[in-house]
Amino acid sequence: MFWSDNPGVNMSRDFEAVIGKDIVIKGEIEGTQDLLVEGRVEGTVRLQSELVVGPAGLVDAEVEGPAMTVEGQFNGTANCGDLITLAAGCHGTGELKAPRIVIEEGAVFTGTLNMETGIQDGRGE
Repeated sequence: MFWSDNPGVNMSRDFEAVIGKDIVIKGEIEGTQDLLVEGRVEGTVRLQSELVVGPAGLVDAEVEGPAMTVEGQFNGTANCGDLITLAAGCHGTGELKAPRIVIEEGAVFTGTLNMETGIQDGRGE
């Protein structure tokens, strides 16, 4: 379980996997648990659950998984099967791809958004 004094982190959730604010990881991360990043990650992140970039976190990576929430900083490419959320106060650059993308007021993002769902639009194209 993870507990934080940081008010931006959703305290109603438990995180079994946490990268602390003084930790830097360069390389590849794979896993099945929700992951909270309060430190720095560079490389590739492949999860079977949600990636949360906390307010102090920086992720400079290629991300794959069902969902990602950015409260800190994200640079790179994210391909999520369900949802990407850019929270108020976050900063991001790169390419985001998911069926649902939420950009809260106050979030800053520069790059490409792709919300293809694979559903035909009925125009016969």
